[in-house]
Amino acid sequence: MSERAYLLLGPESGAKEQELKEIRNRLRSEYGSEIELSRFYPFETENGEIFAALNNNSLFSDYRLVILSQAESVNASLAQALGDYLAHPVDTATLVIISSEFSVSARIMKQVPRQNTKIFYDLLENQKSEWIRTHFRRMGLSITADAVDTLLDLTEDNTQELKTICNQLGLFWQIGDKNRPIEEDDVQTYVQHSRQEDAFTLFPLLCEGDLKKSLESLNVILGSGDSQTAILLVNGLVWQFRRLLSILEETASGSGEAEAFGKANVQGKASPIRKPKDKTSYHQGIQRYDLQSTRRILTLLAKADREIKESGTELTALLLERLLYQIIKRKGEAFSQADFASL
Repeated sequence: MSERAYLLLGPESGAKEQELKEIRNRLRSEYGSEIELSRFYPFETENGEIFAALNNNSLFSDYRLVILSQAESVNASLAQALGDYLAHPVDTATLVIISSEFSVSARIMKQVPRQNTKIFYDLLENQKSEWIRTHFRRMGLSITADAVDTLLDLTEDNTQELKTICNQLGLFWQIGDKNRPIEEDDVQTYVQHSRQEDAFTLFPLLCEGDLKKSLESLNVILGSGDSQTAILLVNGLVWQFRRLLSILEETASGSGEAEAFGKANVQGKASPIRKPKDKTSYHQGIQRYDLQSTRRILTLLAKADREIKESGTELTALLLERLLYQIIKRKGEAFSQADFASL
């Protein structure tokens, strides 16, 4: 079994990302800060790209951290190849395999040491509420029950964003009137005015078909200068369009819109549409995009992810502008150079 592999399972993405960060920090401490990082998805390593990254020594780094995300989508041949690699891994790389499910192929799981396999469960609703109250209590602050409920409604369903928002709100409150509890109106005012542009704010604009505002939002998102921003943006849009696809498949089978919203999922993981603003966006989405165009868009997003990783930062903005144009104006269909030049 490989001591140079980790398996991070379960739906709680925030805790998994924190664990990944800790693994990376440990490797940096042991091998130096210049370790090489590569991230792959099952659909983009059909020709063995992930094994090239694991086995090939880098000119720029003595050690490599290779990440395989969405491992629940690994097919039988890739699972066999990963199992074979893990049985005899190189000593200059660590492989981290991540899945939103509670297990992956047995060929992989039996080769990863038990102590390196961790499952991250979603917090229950009452656990999230208590987590928020405890978090603010540690900062010397209090928060009302209505404010806790509002905070949960306004944030995505993972502790990563929850922790970020609570920290930001807590620091803001400590500067102001920390003698009274944080209330519902305070949460709404702060969160709605401080939320940054990301895939979850861009997606409603794509559902509206507003190219101008979408490009403006893209410009704000890329303005952070973080090299990972574009990849995270594409991954976020993939998640949103997979959710839309599940709704379209449900309505195509005869379900009404409300029922389809309740059955929405992302790759089999339940993700019902509850918030009014989300219902508005997905209603516009199913009016604008049909099953065929949504599947085309998902293929387009996978291609964009590869191109961004291969092209470098200098072409990222152009690639993403082209992506938004193809989604909104062409519903995922390919276009000629002349079409885009006319934009």
